[in-house]
Amino acid sequence: MIPLAGAFPTWEAILCAIALIAAFGGLIFAGDDLWIDLYALVHRLKPRELTNLDLDRMNSRTERRIAIMIANWHEDEVLARMITGNINQLKYGNYVFFLGVYPNDLETTRVAKDLEAKFPQRVRVITNVKAGPTTKGQMLNEIVRGIFHHELVSKSKFDIFMMQDSEDVLHPYSLALINDSFANGEGADLIQFPVFSFLVPGKKLVGGTYVDEFAEIHTKDLLVRERMGAAIPSAGTGTALSRRLVLMNLSEQAGNLLRENTLTEDYDLGIGAKLRGLKTKFNCSFLRGPAGEKDFVATREFFPDRLKSAVRQKTRWTLGIAFQGSRNFGWRGEWVDRYFMMRDRRGPVNALLLTFGFITVVSFSVYGVSDLEIPNLLTSEIFVVPAGLNFVAMVLRLWQRARAVARVYGRGGGAVPIRFPVSNLINTLAAYQAMVVHGKSVLTGIAPKWEKTKHVMPEGFGRNHGAPQIEAEGAG
Repeated sequence: MIPLAGAFPTWEAILCAIALIAAFGGLIFAGDDLWIDLYALVHRLKPRELTNLDLDRMNSRTERRIAIMIANWHEDEVLARMITGNINQLKYGNYVFFLGVYPNDLETTRVAKDLEAKFPQRVRVITNVKAGPTTKGQMLNEIVRGIFHHELVSKSKFDIFMMQDSEDVLHPYSLALINDSFANGEGADLIQFPVFSFLVPGKKLVGGTYVDEFAEIHTKDLLVRERMGAAIPSAGTGTALSRRLVLMNLSEQAGNLLRENTLTEDYDLGIGAKLRGLKTKFNCSFLRGPAGEKDFVATREFFPDRLKSAVRQKTRWTLGIAFQGSRNFGWRGEWVDRYFMMRDRRGPVNALLLTFGFITVVSFSVYGVSDLEIPNLLTSEIFVVPAGLNFVAMVLRLWQRARAVARVYGRGGGAVPIRFPVSNLINTLAAYQAMVVHGKSVLTGIAPKWEKTKHVMPEGFGRNHGAPQIEAEGAG
């Protein structure tokens, strides 16, 4: 009979394994992030400033007809202000908002119909054939079908299809820049424009994490992605599509623009376009304000500022990108596409490494206040060196993110170190929740459900001629 004593590893052995995995795994991911930083530095990648000559060219372009698609489910509190505010401030004339509503969402339908009556040349309402909620992808597919029906009735075609959300604030020059981007001869079929959170009060730590993350991704990471020739994924808002891409998807996907079997139909749109040989672009541009500040031509909105809501939203993103994206695309494409797929899908692994790192830090704290002796392995160079490099990498990441926040907002970068642990907590909880939901889906065969995020608008937007307050205490 084999004795059980010594058959299982000791706690010290388990802790050493956890600590080494956290140290070396974290170092690999830190090196991956550092590569993006260095690539941006070497190639001098940065947002492009629009000059007066650019504005003159944009304003003199023949205006292509733009269809702006907005999927709605219980958006009666924000929709009227969103549409009114944007119509009042957009410096473009040839566009129509197509508002998708559900037959069982009477309040949103009422608001949408009122807007259609108020702005007959600017707003069209499309009622879904299905009761809500379905998925955003299904609703957008229904809107596309409604747009083509509208074309038949009005005998006019749309050149560009734009995806926006019901809480978005568009820059006044957004549509003019989109029109110019499609006219400049580069032949892109999908162009993603920056998406930024409105700057929130310092006490809103959860909402502030979106300020930090989107500032870094949309002023550096996506620029690197484009420069390297990888697919640009749609952010689900601020995305402009050519008519060619729309028609190609309708032809190849049984009359659907978007996949309906994923929670991140927007992400799949950009990846799928590149894999089919279409060109995807990222346009990050800004104007200079009166005081020399940068005024990015971007979509702005408020993101969740409560932990539960943020985790729920990022759970959906992780499910769609890491799990459903792997199922839908595998590892197809050029090496650069596979590399960025790895970066996109690393959330669950990163959550595990962060958990192991947390266990390691707590364990060292326990050793510090007790008479227990730290295992020799954890005081040797094999652990201390990678752990120290990870600390340096973390400081560098905080610096890069703070620079990005200052680049977009002119201030606010000093709060990044405070919000960084909150960001890690949200992303870790979301990754674990995504793993649980995915596991249940695999076992039961039931697809994960789409859960929408509650939306709010900036104070004053849609009431004071479209001018928003950039910082609002009331953001929920």
